[in-house]
Amino acid sequence: MSEPVTSVPAESEQVLNWLREGESRFIATVDGLTDDELRADSALPEWSRAHVAAHVARNAEAISRLLSWARTGEEKSMYPDVESRNRDIETSVRQSPDALRGDVRATSAQVDADVVALPAAAWTARVRTFHGREVPASATLWMRAREVWLHLVDLDAGVSVESWPGELVDTLLDEVTATMSAADNPPRWLLEATDRERTWQIGGAAGQTIEQEISGKAADLLAWLTGRSAGAGLATEGVLPTPPHWM
Repeated sequence: MSEPVTSVPAESEQVLNWLREGESRFIATVDGLTDDELRADSALPEWSRAHVAAHVARNAEAISRLLSWARTGEEKSMYPDVESRNRDIETSVRQSPDALRGDVRATSAQVDADVVALPAAAWTARVRTFHGREVPASATLWMRAREVWLHLVDLDAGVSVESWPGELVDTLLDEVTATMSAADNPPRWLLEATDRERTWQIGGAAGQTIEQEISGKAADLLAWLTGRSAGAGLATEGVLPTPPHWM
C-alpha cells in the first residue's frame, strides 16, 4: 500500500522516507518482543527496553506538538521541562506491555497524520526545539527520523547501525561531526570510511594539524561517535579515543 501524499518540500522527501521506514522498523521490533523481553535491559544505562519505547512514544507527541504549532500558529513546546518529560516516560513504562506497544503505534501514526495534514506553506514556519533552537517545521522530519533510528539500536534487539540505509548513515555523520567541530576545543580527528570514498573531519581549522586518524566502515564510525559502540571494527594508531558528547 502506498504512503499518504504529503506537501513536504522536495528536499525533505528522502528524510520523510527514512522517518517512515524507521517508524515501521521500530514498531515491528517492539511488537516482536515478548513481555519479558520488553521489560529487560536496553543498551542504555538504567533503562529497560520499555523505557526506550516509552521515550520514543513521548517524543512522537512532542514532534506532533511542533507540527501543530506550524499548522495553527499557536506556540506549543516539545516538553514543559526535563522533569515533566522524565515523569511522563516513567508513567508510560508502567503501562501493560500491550498498552505500551499500542502507545508506540498510535503516537507514530499521529506523527504521520500530522505530516500529511501540514500545508505546503507551513513547512517554513519557525518552531523551537527542546533546547531552544529555532528551526523550520521541515526540520522536525529529521529530528524524528534520527530519534527512531538511534533508539531502534538502543533497544538492543538485534538491529545495528550497519543495517541502516547508507545515505542515512552519511547524513548523520555529517551532522555529528559538524556539531562536534562547533564545540569549544574540539579534538582534531580525520575519520576515513573504508567502505566508501569519503572522509569526515572533526575540528582542525585551516593550518592546524590533525591529531589522530581513525578508519573503519562508515556505520562503525557513526556507532562509535554516537555512543552506540565502543569502537568495534575501527583502526587507529595508538589508543582509540573517547568521542566528545554530541547532543
